[in-house]
Amino acid sequence: MADIFQEVDEALRQDRAKEWWQRYGNMVIGAAVVLILAVAGWNGWNWYQTSERSKASIVFTGAVDGAAKDRTAAITALEKLTTGVEPYASLARLKIAQLKAEAGDHAAAAAAYAAASPSANASDLKDLSVLMGVMQAFDTASPDELQAKLQPLAVQGQPWRPSALEMMAVVAMKRNDTAAARTLWAELRDDTTTPPGLRERAREMAAILGGDGSSKKN
Repeated sequence: MADIFQEVDEALRQDRAKEWWQRYGNMVIGAAVVLILAVAGWNGWNWYQTSERSKASIVFTGAVDGAAKDRTAAITALEKLTTGVEPYASLARLKIAQLKAEAGDHAAAAAAYAAASPSANASDLKDLSVLMGVMQAFDTASPDELQAKLQPLAVQGQPWRPSALEMMAVVAMKRNDTAAARTLWAELRDDTTTPPGLRERAREMAAILGGDGSSKKN
């Protein structure tokens, strides 16, 4: 009888994990997209040195601004930048992947992020492309594959660590490892450097999964 109740409890927790992804998945991706644009602005300012980069900046900005009206035209314009100067070649690859994700073609988006990662000019862009690729491949890749890609991003001091830990927690729930998920959510909840919105989600999920879930080690 105890086994039956345990199975029911695990099923309920899995349903909650699915509800979390449905509720917050787009929010997580959206936050990363905002960061892409922030990186674009920062790196664009630092690397704005030559006339070629100036031209690429204009094309990139125009494509981003026009994507809402004509996604296909934006992708076509961005594809022309992928063989050009940095940082816009890397930014164009990431933006193309994002637009494919927004169109609902998650397989193509995951492939685009995977292709963008090795060629990204800056390490922060490379890591971001890995993270975004994991988000797009969440429903199709195995938990072990997702975990292997996220682990290097979750190291202390890495810029995308909070987002990587959040995705690792969701991956843990995908593989029915409630204890690991609870620990990861608690780590995010207890870390004062975790962004406020993510920290609130972590607090909610740690409570849903039950127990204190303390990340502190004796």
